[in-house]
Amino acid sequence: MGKVTDASVALAEAFFRSIPANQKKKMSEGEWENSLKRFHREALEIRKRYGLGFLSRALATYQFQKRLFAAGFDADIVRKVVFSLVLNAFVSKA
Repeated sequence: MGKVTDASVALAEAFFRSIPANQKKKMSEGEWENSLKRFHREALEIRKRYGLGFLSRALATYQFQKRLFAAGFDADIVRKVVFSLVLNAFVSKA
């Protein structure tokens, strides 16, 4: 299960790089959209780099979700980020 853990760490790092450094300020809708687009591009590359199959993607996503909770993100934000990850980067055959 090493690649799953490595992929979840890579997802967390990609997410933290994608969002603005100042998390305390309220982000506009446009800022969130741009940040998520950057994150989805990186997430797709992570999926390809680690050769994640269906089950591996599910496990990596679950571990990524736990990392976001551990980092103190609000449950609503985590749910939206994880859902968008699944739809945009981890479901397609690309």
